[in-house]
Amino acid sequence: MEQQWIIMIIVIEAMAVAGVIAALITKDTKAPFIFGFNTLLPVTLVYCWYGDADLARKALLLGMVIIYQLRMNVVLTLWYNNTAAAKLKEVMPLSAIYFLPIILANVFGWLYCLPFQWAADRVGPLNWIDYSAVAVYLVGTIFHFGSDYQKHLFKQQPNSRGQILDTGFWRYSRHPNYFGDFLIYVSFGLTAGNPWGVIAPLANIAQYMADAIPKSEKMAEERYGEAWRNYKKKAKCLIPFVI
Repeated sequence: MEQQWIIMIIVIEAMAVAGVIAALITKDTKAPFIFGFNTLLPVTLVYCWYGDADLARKALLLGMVIIYQLRMNVVLTLWYNNTAAAKLKEVMPLSAIYFLPIILANVFGWLYCLPFQWAADRVGPLNWIDYSAVAVYLVGTIFHFGSDYQKHLFKQQPNSRGQILDTGFWRYSRHPNYFGDFLIYVSFGLTAGNPWGVIAPLANIAQYMADAIPKSEKMAEERYGEAWRNYKKKAKCLIPFVI
């Protein structure tokens, strides 16, 4: 067990250091997000390697993370300029960009992956807990990737510049991609099979509500002005039809 935690520390901090080096070279937020986010898979592999769960449950955990990572790496590489993360460098001091990979790698590695500590030790065949996690994961994926893909298509239109995307997923929520991402971490939390799994989705929603959404909303209002304020009256902030 001690060996597992040593490997975890090495993996997480190696990704953090690599992200810092990349940030120093590029002076951009893209590299910190890529290295921070991609900490998920190696940490999940460590949990699965040392865990006592059946092969089917380990395969399910790895499958969920791999699919999630593949989709997000498309967003963080090919569609990065369409994301709020790309605009962060406009409001962040350069020193903060260099520190960002350390925060992201540790948040993804320790907090967001925490449910897998228990999930990888759950013995027995797949049950209703696992199936519930898959159901929430699928809904989250539809919202997360679907809204990002819709945004990508919208940005390709020549007349989209200066316009607000307010159709499809974006008609019902100003941040449907964040909502989908939150549901994915709810699904990760469910795999733990105990109340401690709530830590990951709580950390995720706290990051969005306290940091990402306020920054994104402020930048949007400065850019779109009255049009954004009118959009806010029509679309909920995060959860469609709720808040």
